[in-house]
Amino acid sequence: MLRVIRSKQFDCGLAGILSCGPAFFCRSRRHRLASAFSLPLLLGLISPALSAETWERLGPPGGTVISLAAAPDGTVYLGTPDGHVFRSVDRGEHWELRGRAGGRLDGVVQQIVADAADRNRVLAALWYRSSTGGGVYESSDGGQHWRLAGLAGETVRTLEQSPSRPTVWLAGTRSGVFRSLNNARSWQRITPAEDPELQNVDSLAVDPENPEIIYVGTYHLPWKTTDGGRTWNSIASGMIDDSDIMSLRIDAHDRQRIFSSACSGIYRSEDAGLSWTKLQGIPYSSRRTQQIVQDPADPRTLYAATTEGLWMTGDYGETWRRVTPREVNAYAVAVLPAPNGREVLAGVAAQGVLRSDDSGQSFASWNTGFSHRVLFALAADPVDRRHLLARVEGPAGLLVETRDEGKSWSELSAGAPIKTVARIFGARDGWWVSFAAGGLAKFDFSSGSWQERLFREEAPPASRARAGSRSDRARVLTPHVTAFLENGQDIIVSTEDGLWKKTPGGREFRRLPADGLPRSVTFLSPASQNALLAVAGNELWTADAGSPGWKRVASPANAGALLWAADLPLKGTVVRWLGTQHGLFVSASGEEWRLVSNGLPPIASAPPAFNGSAVLLAMGNGGLYETSEEGTGWRRVDRDSEQGGVGILVPEGSRAFAVGSYSEGLLLLRAGQPEKN
Repeated sequence: MLRVIRSKQFDCGLAGILSCGPAFFCRSRRHRLASAFSLPLLLGLISPALSAETWERLGPPGGTVISLAAAPDGTVYLGTPDGHVFRSVDRGEHWELRGRAGGRLDGVVQQIVADAADRNRVLAALWYRSSTGGGVYESSDGGQHWRLAGLAGETVRTLEQSPSRPTVWLAGTRSGVFRSLNNARSWQRITPAEDPELQNVDSLAVDPENPEIIYVGTYHLPWKTTDGGRTWNSIASGMIDDSDIMSLRIDAHDRQRIFSSACSGIYRSEDAGLSWTKLQGIPYSSRRTQQIVQDPADPRTLYAATTEGLWMTGDYGETWRRVTPREVNAYAVAVLPAPNGREVLAGVAAQGVLRSDDSGQSFASWNTGFSHRVLFALAADPVDRRHLLARVEGPAGLLVETRDEGKSWSELSAGAPIKTVARIFGARDGWWVSFAAGGLAKFDFSSGSWQERLFREEAPPASRARAGSRSDRARVLTPHVTAFLENGQDIIVSTEDGLWKKTPGGREFRRLPADGLPRSVTFLSPASQNALLAVAGNELWTADAGSPGWKRVASPANAGALLWAADLPLKGTVVRWLGTQHGLFVSASGEEWRLVSNGLPPIASAPPAFNGSAVLLAMGNGGLYETSEEGTGWRRVDRDSEQGGVGILVPEGSRAFAVGSYSEGLLLLRAGQPEKN
């Protein structure tokens, strides 16, 4: 018989089942529904006015840095893969989020250029991850506010300013090269539109004395013009055919010397591109060099940002040595003058910014103010809500924890499990994780290690009577875990292969009888009156206390995919909430449903977090919406600096929520307080 449990997570706001993966946001679409609803409980309820909410970045520090640019005054700009631009006015000592170029969550800031003639002006090359297009964007206030400066709809991959004539700008896109002669106010194509070789531009370089001389790197070898684009010549002699030219750098002291990085290695030309020599020293595995940067004070010194670390040469590329760990995936480099030599900043994947204060001899992470980590999973310790465990982007699915609500972070002492972690669950007996490949493991504090728990299914009695060994009488499964509930010593999980309960010894899970319930359970939640709610077979089900059978509950028509369900209080009465592909529905009877609008878009959502009188809901458009327990009116509470895909919500303290973002790391939202009449 199914033993229905009352979960402490339900009392705390469903914290134990809120580590909802990105699946809620993958295929949502808008769908308008008309609904007549007459339940007296939900008529005329308007949320009271709320005082302003506050946001705080909790970390972990770091994130993926796509681009770096140093202004003449030492200000450094940093671009991310979601359009955000950070700035440091003290050479990378501290960072502050300034704004978002392009206004979209999927805009990659591929390159930033600080205007040499205007200390507050910054331009960015932008392209979109989820679709074609992008543009050149401009800020006149140090990256805080951005506007389109041209090339709307173009996938802009590279951007350069002429050193000798600052009003001349060049942009490389998927369709060719564009030039502006009037300081990026208007643009003209300077490559033939019909030429298939002069497309898919990845890199540009402008001669430091003559803006008519331009070097172009494409997906297939480099090109050059000496007359501002009227004629073009291939300059691939000495290069391996079909090389993607990812970076071009003209020697600041010798215009004839040019460096290029390609998928086939690093090359140097001593005759302005007429011929190239492939440089040795960097191994084949590190051949994808995203950027080459020259020390402006010492032309012999160059830095190469590769997929296997940052490399450095002091002899024009004749010899190279790696100056960061091999695991570092470097995208960008910036070199700045410093009192004792040169300061080198490297922008890398996941770990953020690495800084060297000794001209590249040693590097350390330097991310004060830069918290832009991707959070894949998050859970709170139910005994101590300040204790959080998160899986973040980084080597081997890094697990990090904080015991002081984000003030400091450290890797979990046992490190990451061998398998990729899909979700994390906090229980009174410690941390639990489910794996992307299926299965469940518990962190054993006594041994400081992860121990996988088996899902063992006993054979039917008739089969056991004929079986000769235990292996014949039971089989071990590794189902994908979809929800995790705890009550005292009892732990019950839902999976793609039914419901399971932890055995008294805690070493394995056994299948629970679930008469009538489809085998694949995509969501499980505690319900009112000591019952359970489940989503299975795209239908809503409930099991009453003491009953082994499950009953189907009528769901709204035209709701699309059912995502989650919960019984939550509303104005002193428990109301059933149902998240669907086409919006949030509520029901006071469990039978008659009403589509909630009043500020909510009719799209997919993750399960809500409930804390005191505040309810927080993460929607498929990346927005966060809040309502009060007193009503059904919703308002969006995230601003541009917090916008991003969100699927992890954990109640924290009084009217506060820990928000796990797929781009912004861990955020703390303190909900506004209802204002008294």
